[in-house]
Amino acid sequence: MDQAEAEAIVASRPWWYHRFEIFPGVVTPGVYDPSGTLSELGLPQDMTGMTVLEIGPADGYFTKMLTARGASVTAVDYAAKDFYGFADMERLAGRKFRFIRANVYELDTLPIEPFDVVICLGVLYHLPDPCRALWSLRRYAKGAFILETLVSRKHEDEPFAEYLPGDSNNQDFTNFWAPNPLCCDRMLADAGFVVESQWINESRGMFRCAVHPEEWASKKMRVAYDYLTV
Repeated sequence: MDQAEAEAIVASRPWWYHRFEIFPGVVTPGVYDPSGTLSELGLPQDMTGMTVLEIGPADGYFTKMLTARGASVTAVDYAAKDFYGFADMERLAGRKFRFIRANVYELDTLPIEPFDVVICLGVLYHLPDPCRALWSLRRYAKGAFILETLVSRKHEDEPFAEYLPGDSNNQDFTNFWAPNPLCCDRMLADAGFVVESQWINESRGMFRCAVHPEEWASKKMRVAYDYLTV
């Protein structure tokens, strides 16, 4: 494939989310440059032998970049791979990546095992039940868990989540909740994670977590979800 053909493939899509070099010399016209977030993840440059679960890959930037570092990446999205630019990213990369179409709440029905790293970037605020999503992800994180999300900066002396009615946030009806940083911390703790570091700016937050080694750490979520589904 030459550059002109690659440019034609990129131009054929009406909208891109990620802005990145998808083919040598060809950059997608996305609305979001994810390179800064990639740097903030703090993951090693050499990830050979590591397994990664990515929730919500969209156009596939992180899948592509972490695979290039040697990681074995499984991308899970509720939308088909051609809904966003993931399928075109594969075509331009000249290879297939492991992609599973599924809802984050359905992970326990998938043929997957726990991963060394789980990343959930720009997804949590799109979910009507963020606690259930964190609990679902907890079961598949055996090492690091990294959450990046929209955050509210209101009532920061208490765990608070702001509901986003209708399409009030960026005219996007898929947005549901903006938890403040303390709320994120408390939800993660109740799901059985330990927040080891965090990065917060005006409207976004990233939480780098480890899995709590004790079963009692996730008792709240077990009562809420496991006991209701057995």
